[in-house]
Amino acid sequence: MERHEIEQLMKDVYTSSEAAEYLNISVQRLNRLVHDKKIVPIKANKSITLFLKSDLEKWHIVSFSANNDKQTNNASFNIDIPYVRDAILYYTIQQYFNNSDKKTKKFIDMITASYDFDYRSTLQVNIPLLARLLNTTKNGFYQEYGRVKNSFLQLSDEVILSKKGDEVYSKLLASTEDAPPYLFLKGDVNLLNEKSVCVVGSRNASNEGMKRTEKLVKSLIHRNIVVNAGLAKGIDTATHKTALKNNGKTIAVIGTPINRYYPKENKELQLQIEEKGLVVSQFPPCNETFRWNFPLRNATMSGISLATIIMEAGETSGALKQADYALKQSRDVLIPKSAIDNPVIRWPRKYIDRGAKPFSTLREALEILNANQVLKGVFKISDLEEVKDVEMD
Repeated sequence: MERHEIEQLMKDVYTSSEAAEYLNISVQRLNRLVHDKKIVPIKANKSITLFLKSDLEKWHIVSFSANNDKQTNNASFNIDIPYVRDAILYYTIQQYFNNSDKKTKKFIDMITASYDFDYRSTLQVNIPLLARLLNTTKNGFYQEYGRVKNSFLQLSDEVILSKKGDEVYSKLLASTEDAPPYLFLKGDVNLLNEKSVCVVGSRNASNEGMKRTEKLVKSLIHRNIVVNAGLAKGIDTATHKTALKNNGKTIAVIGTPINRYYPKENKELQLQIEEKGLVVSQFPPCNETFRWNFPLRNATMSGISLATIIMEAGETSGALKQADYALKQSRDVLIPKSAIDNPVIRWPRKYIDRGAKPFSTLREALEILNANQVLKGVFKISDLEEVKDVEMD
């Protein structure tokens, strides 16, 4: 094929941002359409997603004729999907177990075995059974169901609900016993199954800790590793901002429902990650933000990660809960040698004794990750040579 023929052909091939602009929708909305298979890209991998102009035009015509005003960015979340209805019923039941997934799943397993419970039965069938077993009235359960359903309707149509075991749900996370039954997602859902490393640490990080985090994150994203973190101040913020600034991919795993922002000063950062990366929440929109959400979130954050790197943390830092889950899930935990040698804190030596690995240079960090059975060999010799003299301490 001649060059001019290729150039002519490429005029009808759009990237994600170009396709979203052409359709006058957000990239998140486009991701939702791809997830629902309403628009099928001609190519999709970790580097790029491409669309044919003709496919975009077909969707635009169909959506306009169906009901154009429902396809705007202000459209509400679609609850008329069977698995979404399942989730609404699940989270209604969860309200009677203090929002505990473990207790809720145990109850559902019991009634499925003993009473042949089926999510897809009608509410007229399910509500009398559930109300009796949960020691409430039929009217009381129905009102709770309505409250949960209405909270789902408050979500934007850009939110994607992923059920454990489906194509989008992280395969790494699904293999852990801590995996939540559903994830609420906003952004590029493909990142959930890319090679990802978690970089976390103190909210009150030192300037040196922030600088070391920037060096490490740059090195990872330049080698096509997705980084992830919570959305707290300090190291988490440095991880995300460095990735975004250097055109890398980042995932924020939050401890609030997907439609809330915490801390408030990071709202703009969360919105940027929704646009250019991925925001993940395991908490339904009907729930308040409880203090125990954040350690639960750490299990999910570790679960999607091949390794966790704790850049800087105090004795009571939430990052240590992350390390606990990572070791429990047989993930690598990396700790800077400067933290191990710090006489003021004792936690680093305890975690080294439990299997965490120390590093002093970028090369040492990459070599540890390179030995990971899933990541194994992802870094070339040239990658390691490039950073061999870059100190982290």
